[in-house]
Amino acid sequence: GRLVYIISSMLDFDEDVDLPRHPCLELVHSCYQPLSSQLGRRMVTMKKVKDYDESLRDSYMAECWVNGPESADKCANIREKLIEAARLKPGYMEKAEARSRKRKAKKEEKKRTKLLEKMKEEGTAT
Repeated sequence: GRLVYIISSMLDFDEDVDLPRHPCLELVHSCYQPLSSQLGRRMVTMKKVKDYDESLRDSYMAECWVNGPESADKCANIREKLIEAARLKPGYMEKAEARSRKRKAKKEEKKRTKLLEKMKEEGTAT
């Protein structure tokens, strides 16, 4: 059998050490797709090379990440890493505040429209 999955990754991701591994699976192919200047995703194909042995579960888990927690961390918390990187860019706070004001204005407009529609239905609109 084959296992195909997609994994998000930042630029510092090294396929040779940061992809999760399993002794019962062999890496067949990995294809990288950049999504932004800092983020991408990989489609990974692995092929089953031997049967799973339940008694070796702990051993399998220990071998999953070549660099242990460091490799696992590169695949975790991608959203937080992107937000942190964005905060370091000049003008981030101004843009964030502008987006917040725009969302609030849109929400208020929606609320106002809904109220006017309700008033029209009740026949109290002027």
